[in-house]
Amino acid sequence: MSEIPMMTPEALKPSDLLREWRLLKDLAAYAADRSLSDLPRGQASVMVIPGFGAGDWATGILRGRLSRLGHHVYGWGLGINRGQLGRDAERLMPKLQAIVARRDRPVTLIGWSLGGVIARQVARQQPGLVNDIIALGTPLVGGPKFTFTAPWYARKGMDLDAMARKVDDFESSHALPCPLLSVFTPHDGMVHPGASHDPHHPEVTYREVNASHLGLCLAPEVIEIIALRLARA
Repeated sequence: MSEIPMMTPEALKPSDLLREWRLLKDLAAYAADRSLSDLPRGQASVMVIPGFGAGDWATGILRGRLSRLGHHVYGWGLGINRGQLGRDAERLMPKLQAIVARRDRPVTLIGWSLGGVIARQVARQQPGLVNDIIALGTPLVGGPKFTFTAPWYARKGMDLDAMARKVDDFESSHALPCPLLSVFTPHDGMVHPGASHDPHHPEVTYREVNASHLGLCLAPEVIEIIALRLARA
């Protein structure tokens, strides 16, 4: 279990999005640190699932760097993530089955933001296909309540508190099927960092990074954490 203290999630304010200016720092760090010579190599099977409103284009840098380290890396191949959790989880099943059949080993799922929620759902539905989950800035609790999408759901007449209770009730009564690493940043302007802390599953481990939410798929320190994790696969 991680020694990082649990954080209490809070609703985001509109001004919190200004924290994402840190993406400029992440881009500069990526441009200045293109070498992978110090990172461990491996041959893990990996699928990267993008966040809400994003597609495989948004995870291209991360997938490219992991491929250069020897891993067999796949995008999710479903276009834009529109938040259709159940439907997307079902659509991913044949893709994962094909990867496992081809590589004869289970897959590590890396989910950015909402992608981590989808990864957790996929793993629960088909635990034999997934051996590890790495969640990047993922709202592990509360549904959309503690994310930048909360006002959008509220305008559609949805009860954010009821949604949060439903998610938390489910998580408190369903075990995780595999290890999960939650990578979070205190500078996150799109998912409150407290929402990336899971009080229901003490076996979840955590790593804090100094990136923006938008930079979690390219910041060198995040790529290093993922490379070290994959080296254990």
